[in-house]
Amino acid sequence: MASGRRPPIDKEKLKQSFDMSHFDLNAVLRGMQLTLVGAHRALQNPGLFTSKHYKQAALAIAAGITIRVLISFPIIGIRVLLWFLSFVFRLDNVTWDDKIINGLAFIEEHVLQAPLFFMSLMRYVTPTLDDMFMDSLQWVDMTYVQKHKNEDPSKLRSMYYLNLRQYSKRDGSTHSASTAEALSMFLYRFARKGFISLAIFAASYLPYVGRFVLPAASFYTFNRAVGLGPASLIFGTGIFLPRRYLVIFLQSYFASRSLVRGLLEPYFARIKFTKEEKRRWFRSREGLLFGFGIGFYILLRVPLLGVLIYGIAEASTAYALTKITDPPPPPSQSQGFAASQQEWRNKHEFLSLSLADLDAIRDKPPPYQATDPYPPSASQAIRTVCKVDFEKPASEQPYLHNRWHPDIPSAAAIKDGETVKIECLDWTGGQIKNDDSADDMRNVDLTRVHYLSGPFEVEGAQPGDVLLVEIMDVQPFQDRPWGFTGIFDKSNGGGFLDELYPSAAKAIWDFEGIFCTSRHIPHVKFAGLIHPGILGCAPSAEVLDTWNRREGELIAANKLDREVALPPQPLSAHAGSADEELTAKIGREGARTIPGRPEHGGNCDIKNLSRGSKVYLPVHVPGAKFSVGDLHFSQGDGEISFCGAIEMAGIITINFKVLKGGVADLGLKSPIYIPGPVEPQFGPGRYIYFEGFSVDEHGKQHYMDVTVAYRQTTLRCIEYLRRFGYSDYQIYLLLSCAPIQGHVAGIVDIPNACTTLGLPMDIFDFDISPSAKAEKMDMGTCAFETGVKEGKVTSGGKNSETSFGGGLTYKQ
Repeated sequence: MASGRRPPIDKEKLKQSFDMSHFDLNAVLRGMQLTLVGAHRALQNPGLFTSKHYKQAALAIAAGITIRVLISFPIIGIRVLLWFLSFVFRLDNVTWDDKIINGLAFIEEHVLQAPLFFMSLMRYVTPTLDDMFMDSLQWVDMTYVQKHKNEDPSKLRSMYYLNLRQYSKRDGSTHSASTAEALSMFLYRFARKGFISLAIFAASYLPYVGRFVLPAASFYTFNRAVGLGPASLIFGTGIFLPRRYLVIFLQSYFASRSLVRGLLEPYFARIKFTKEEKRRWFRSREGLLFGFGIGFYILLRVPLLGVLIYGIAEASTAYALTKITDPPPPPSQSQGFAASQQEWRNKHEFLSLSLADLDAIRDKPPPYQATDPYPPSASQAIRTVCKVDFEKPASEQPYLHNRWHPDIPSAAAIKDGETVKIECLDWTGGQIKNDDSADDMRNVDLTRVHYLSGPFEVEGAQPGDVLLVEIMDVQPFQDRPWGFTGIFDKSNGGGFLDELYPSAAKAIWDFEGIFCTSRHIPHVKFAGLIHPGILGCAPSAEVLDTWNRREGELIAANKLDREVALPPQPLSAHAGSADEELTAKIGREGARTIPGRPEHGGNCDIKNLSRGSKVYLPVHVPGAKFSVGDLHFSQGDGEISFCGAIEMAGIITINFKVLKGGVADLGLKSPIYIPGPVEPQFGPGRYIYFEGFSVDEHGKQHYMDVTVAYRQTTLRCIEYLRRFGYSDYQIYLLLSCAPIQGHVAGIVDIPNACTTLGLPMDIFDFDISPSAKAEKMDMGTCAFETGVKEGKVTSGGKNSETSFGGGLTYKQ
């Protein structure tokens, strides 16, 4: 009798059958919330609103129209056939023709999911979706760092984009070796799913058993996904639901799963998961991914715009990914990473957050055991390739130099694809002090500038290649949170307006997180757009000869009573670790770092070349020999006082990538750059703009002279701000370093070029708008030389035949 007893019920197995922890309602709702939050975050990325992406958006809409036509083509064919048949048979009173057409439309839209098929197919035709995912992932990282900038960096999560971009793509499928194989696998999977769906749909019309086919398919599917209890409920409900609604319900679930898997393909195409690891990864996050997928699946059904929304969904997936999996390590350290991601580690913490606090998840992965093949997070530390010493003269530091020459020894080697940190002194090498005297500005030794960090040899770079430099971050040193803006004496450097303001002056700025204020220019506070003033690769001997020849010709032709170019100057030349003989040679031949030059960029002082920017630099020598320096906390367009930015010492973080043969491929004759997404935001209506024309302060007409026009534009702004109590020198300093917008408005209407200067009104703590009453306040003073209380203001050069800086307009 004992042998006939039933085996005891496995309570643990039964409990697992009803386990919905991976598909609970809270996770589904959070996934649907991520649909909206992710889309909102993605659309905030200015990198998506470029001409490239506008073109892709237009193509997406065109593709949406094409998809609708392709889907409708069989139905159109049936309609045409029925139209011909109507000439032979009377179809006025029959309904079977409408049933055929409506049935075909239902099969295409819901049973076969044809729209989703065509949208998914685009992934194998164009890299657009992958690009959008990676661009959005970079944006998510950058906004996260910006949001938590004032917090302890050790408490923030690691970055996703920096390491993921280093992985090679495997052509769109985790287990494929080529695009053709990936495409064939995709078509096979869709054909297989389509055949099964059609078979089940056809079986649902069988007599007697047909009504149980779709509920049984639902039970089988949801039993595996959400457990026995919910699957039984769905089965019982499905028996009484009309076939149409049950098909829509079942296929919507399948489609949302397929959609999410497709959207995550840029991630899984880079990180090596086995099939089982990938299955478990999805299983532990199934509820959230279902909610995320079903939210976008509903939006994808918007007529014609579905493909465009698919692109937004791809961009949104980058944000969602940062909430449900850990940042990847560098490729060389990736062994065991996929295995460590099987369980959603921070699930309960993330699901318990309020909607406003979704970015609060910022912890690092737990410590790894010694036997764990995935190394500690310390392996993700970014290497510092150049350190500076504030206690040692810049001229004695071997990793700095102040001339451009191909023979300056390399300071360090950087791998292709590597991200590094580079420390930089301020451009004068520490000559300017944090005090209230402009004696240091008056006596600055300009033969010693700029002190640049480098040059750095990038492995694999050869002449004709392009060095892609991506600026990841720029920050001042934590123990030196200050910078300076200066006006040089006319006899020692001068500046844009030295004909009117010849005295030396200075303003010190204190940094408070992303903001700066100055004791020398009160009632002003603004966020810095931090950037390097100088970056470039070393010239070849031939390029260097070209520079020296053409600038020598300019010096020889000059008839102005001022310097128009700076020839090689052995005095104070510093060539890094070069010996005396080589240093002497570099001093005789090396190009000064003061001007930017078309062949390599150099000192361009572009204020928008900030965090997140990409710069494409031509390579002229083996290893590229890249150098960087002259860091700015902020700068206005034009940096008009010459020492016009908020100059600072700091640390710049850069990623390097070599583009083989890039000079020929891009037709590159001068550097090009793509600005980053980080910029102080002032509404268009919060600027006040001033105009200037090429008629100088003496009433002399100049022909299409943009320099004369911009001088006049600047003077108009100075005159305006005097009304509030600022001195001309304070305003001159402010316009050099505040984030003003300088533009060339017109260069075709002879004889007057027109320029504009936009001054953000919100940097002041009082109203400077034209509608406000101007009251003079006590604005103190900027720093002047010892014994000088007020800078000189002159009437400017009386020889109005001279256009200082506006090309070669020679004095007669």
